[in-house]
Amino acid sequence: MADMNSLPLPLDRTLFFAKDVNLESIELLSRNILRINEDDDHLEKLYGVYDIDYVRKPIKIMIDSYGGYVYQCMGLLGIMEKSTTPIHTYATGAAMSCGFMILISGHKRFAYKHATPMYHQVSTGFWGKTQDMEESYKETKRLQQKFENITLDLTKISKAKLKDILKTKQDWYMDSKEALSYGVIDEIIE
Repeated sequence: MADMNSLPLPLDRTLFFAKDVNLESIELLSRNILRINEDDDHLEKLYGVYDIDYVRKPIKIMIDSYGGYVYQCMGLLGIMEKSTTPIHTYATGAAMSCGFMILISGHKRFAYKHATPMYHQVSTGFWGKTQDMEESYKETKRLQQKFENITLDLTKISKAKLKDILKTKQDWYMDSKEALSYGVIDEIIE
């Protein structure tokens, strides 16, 4: 039996995401999540050699983001979903738009009591020839449907509530108590 002190320790698992969602910010966050998963895979095998159970400690993503680019957000959500290391998300300030989607995609979700999650429909701008705008419109509708499906799967928000948001074109700001009641988070940090 190996001495626990002789085995390598896992990497730092608290990741701060206080940025807009874009290529650069999501690359950094994704890279860190994948690196921690690879490290945990390696440690799990190493501990197994010594017949010791390796328990994956959660990755904590501290979110303070107003959102940003939808495609980059979708890429991160796929990485989070497939992470074998649990991911806990924490709304520290703003968790809005794509930040909201990152928050609800945690395996366990938290919000500090003064945090503000916000959900709204996908937004975009169209330009170009008529055909270009029609194609962009179809793609925006496809992305909106994906966001709605993810939200319906991961929260207690009803389809009727999402339709109402879409119809009224509103930004739905929530305090932590409302977020808890709609299953956007699992726990409030007081």
